[in-house]
Amino acid sequence: MKKLLLLLFAAALVSAAPPEPVKKNPDGTVTINTASIKTVEGYFGPTPLIIHLDAKGTVTKIEALPNDETPSYWETVMADLPQLFVGVPADKIPSMEVDAVSGATYSSEGFLSSLKTGIRRYLKEK
Repeated sequence: MKKLLLLLFAAALVSAAPPEPVKKNPDGTVTINTASIKTVEGYFGPTPLIIHLDAKGTVTKIEALPNDETPSYWETVMADLPQLFVGVPADKIPSMEVDAVSGATYSSEGFLSSLKTGIRRYLKEK
């Protein structure tokens, strides 16, 4: 009985573990999940993203994961900022200077920090 409880506890820990930040897919593409990477937060906390790269390391898509930002501000950030990075090689992103979305400065800073931190992690593991 003790072994069964220990086994169940271990399984629960494994299933509760955050995903690996950088996942290399069989087709050569890469998915970066910033949920488990420490970044500057938005106004109400973490602003995790899923960043998609093609096999050459160019951003193809940026998706928001659930967060506690004010929905109207976050929607404005997601309508404006991701498109600035789609088509950009990952190695260019850490040095890019991008202005925050007017009226959503903290949310913008959270997005940019999450994006750049995720890309730096990818470049480090590449």
